[in-house]
Amino acid sequence: MHALSLPTWIVHTSSVIEWIFAIWLIWQYGELTGNKSWWFVSFAMLPALVGAMCACTWHFFDNTESL
Repeated sequence: MHALSLPTWIVHTSSVIEWIFAIWLIWQYGELTGNKSWWFVSFAMLPALVGAMCACTWHFFDNTESL
């Protein structure tokens, strides 16, 4: 775990989990209501999930020791 503290890692990983859960909830809401436009909202949230995953990947592999 490179130079980041444990609380920082918890924040980063919980952000990824939060985005996955939010996307899943919105998808389920679209199925429950029968309104397929909610599925497009969940797809529109995918770039934020990818960004959160990229932040975790960057911190894991490319951190400088000064952080």
